[in-house]
Amino acid sequence: MVRFKNRYLTAEIIPGDSTTQPLNVKKYDLLASVLDVTEQIHGEFGAAAIRNGLEIKYCNESTQIAIIRCRHGPHRLLASSLPFLSTVGKRKVQLQSVYTGATMVRCFKFLKKFHEDKINEALKTCKTEQEKKKVIETMSKATLEF
Repeated sequence: MVRFKNRYLTAEIIPGDSTTQPLNVKKYDLLASVLDVTEQIHGEFGAAAIRNGLEIKYCNESTQIAIIRCRHGPHRLLASSLPFLSTVGKRKVQLQSVYTGATMVRCFKFLKKFHEDKINEALKTCKTEQEKKKVIETMSKATLEF
């Protein structure tokens, strides 16, 4: 029996427009957009290589983070085509790959540290204690979904 290895690409979804509306990215729309951009960059070979085993495992609107599962090997094709993704559904977005891991557990450990760094960065810009409390409260709500 052969074991199939997977890789999990953790990507940050950055909205292209400057509106304050929620992102509302559906897993299906993200999956279709990833397949389309991979086919544009790497052709039918690239799309066929990543299609088997491609799945959006985690997509969070509040933190704007997505975890994409892909088979080991073709994950390089997927990772090289993610920066060229410009739309998901009807929204203009940009995907920035932040981590590639072998397991979901490692991805979530990375995300925990990533969000702690974001909170510390946001706290440095705060001037009063009330602002700091508000930042901690809002960021904690977003990261509790892990």
